[in-house]
Amino acid sequence: MVDMTLGRQGAIDAAERTNTLMSATFMIKEGANEALFSELGGISSELEQTEYMEAGLNGPMFGRFIGRAKPPTVSLKRAMARSGVSTAWIWAWHADARSGKDSAYRDVMLYLYGAGSTDPVRTYGMTNAIPTKVEIAGMKAGGTEVVLQTLTMMCDAIEEI
Repeated sequence: MVDMTLGRQGAIDAAERTNTLMSATFMIKEGANEALFSELGGISSELEQTEYMEAGLNGPMFGRFIGRAKPPTVSLKRAMARSGVSTAWIWAWHADARSGKDSAYRDVMLYLYGAGSTDPVRTYGMTNAIPTKVEIAGMKAGGTEVVLQTLTMMCDAIEEI
């Protein structure tokens, strides 16, 4: 919190500090499948806006309408595992989407966990989610960097539960 009257920076009070999500882990779950992620790139839901102009008695009149709703997207990142169920099912799910299979549309839960918490702080339900992009960050031979995997999903609807 900033105190503008004194021109000094103040401290966040204790109640606000305990209510703020400081560090998190993220998990997606679909049926028996689940995968943990260390970074939420973002949750995005957007509406297009349509502008119009019409002739009025006193000249042109301008207005706006709500346009097309873009599908919500969720982007997650994590250190890529060498193997395991959480890696395999994501690739298989993405393969279903690339093949245009109806089974690629799945209802997925997204859980946000606070630091050291075993109970989710926030839970989001995604309806008819599909993995639109699975990406492995570039790497080089002999490098010591952690290999990052990014999963981007698009869905018909997302809501906090």
